[in-house]
Amino acid sequence: MSDVTFKECQYLGPEFDVRTWDYFNKPTPYCGHKTVEGKSYCHEHYYVVYKKGSTVNGRRKEKEVEKEIAELKRQQEIEEIENE
Repeated sequence: MSDVTFKECQYLGPEFDVRTWDYFNKPTPYCGHKTVEGKSYCHEHYYVVYKKGSTVNGRRKEKEVEKEIAELKRQQEIEEIENE
């Protein structure tokens, strides 16, 4: 696993098709919003990527992701307050 950390959301969206995208003439359309600390996606897209039905454990995994997102949001809010 790579230790690469992203500062901008790497979500491409459902309309992006890697098979037909013209990489040489168009920039890759990443979301670009600030990522959740230690993740590759912003809060909104982190949930989308790990939404219900995309995991083996279904609803249990979704609840874990929701809990993790809430904790990450709380940590970012604390960091923002401390940096003011």
